[in-house]
Amino acid sequence: MSGALGRAVALSAVIACVALTLPMRAQGVAPSAEVTVRPERATIGDPVTVTARVSAPRGAVIEFPAVVGGGESVEALDPRVVHVRTGGNEVVAEATWRVVAWDTGAHPLPLGDATVTVDGAMVRVPLATLLLTVVSVLPADTAQRTPRAARDIVESPTPWWDAYLPWLVPLLLVAFAVAMWRRNRRDRPAAPVGGPVAERAFTSLASGALANTGESGREVAIATEIVRDYLAARFDGAAISLTTAEVLAMLPLRSPEARQQLTDLLAFADLVKYARRGVSAPEAAAFTERARSVVMQLRASEGEAPVASEVAA
Repeated sequence: MSGALGRAVALSAVIACVALTLPMRAQGVAPSAEVTVRPERATIGDPVTVTARVSAPRGAVIEFPAVVGGGESVEALDPRVVHVRTGGNEVVAEATWRVVAWDTGAHPLPLGDATVTVDGAMVRVPLATLLLTVVSVLPADTAQRTPRAARDIVESPTPWWDAYLPWLVPLLLVAFAVAMWRRNRRDRPAAPVGGPVAERAFTSLASGALANTGESGREVAIATEIVRDYLAARFDGAAISLTTAEVLAMLPLRSPEARQQLTDLLAFADLVKYARRGVSAPEAAAFTERARSVVMQLRASEGEAPVASEVAA
């Protein structure tokens, strides 16, 4: 039963096709199509013209596809152009597409089907798919040369000092750190001779030039500096960079009286320098004389004889 039904369907399709072409054959012209591509071989970016020509009985209406297929590598330049001419018992329609290809190789140009309509009956006319060959715009290599093999990497000789750089840099840093440490800890050089230099300094300071100009605090500071310079020159390790407590702790003084006078003198100087204690001109002059007296006592008690000017005084 199913076989008989299939044969009936096939026979109906054949009868329908024959019925559609009967009006066209009755006029003596059967639809035909022809497709051309110019040029068939092009370079990238060159315009290519695709032409499809369809012939049909007089009075037929012929329609063509709007675009030419070809994927992303083929691009249309202009809209489709159709020309129709009628002569005798037939009508001829010619459609033209201008395209351009952007990739090398063989590109098919499918057009699809054209349609021919006569007296309300429509027939599809297949349009052939042609190939467009696209070649590169680069010229062919005619040198026919074989490139040489790549050379090995040439290594430049390593300088001899490269092997010592990992050790040289840390050594330089250590030497620089030691030099800076010694520079920071370096004390101001002491007076070449302790007693006589201190005596001349006290004599110059006792002239009263600073006190008379309102610089009493500065006179106290200078007198204290003279004492500290004498201690640095007389005793090893009594650097002027030490604080008052540190220098008193390290001085090996044999006389308790001399130590007490020195302690009182430096304590008063610290009040003037660091605690901003006010001091008058008479107090500054008295402090200078006390400082001179302390130095003379230290010179006498610690084994250094006073100079002639001190004896006379």
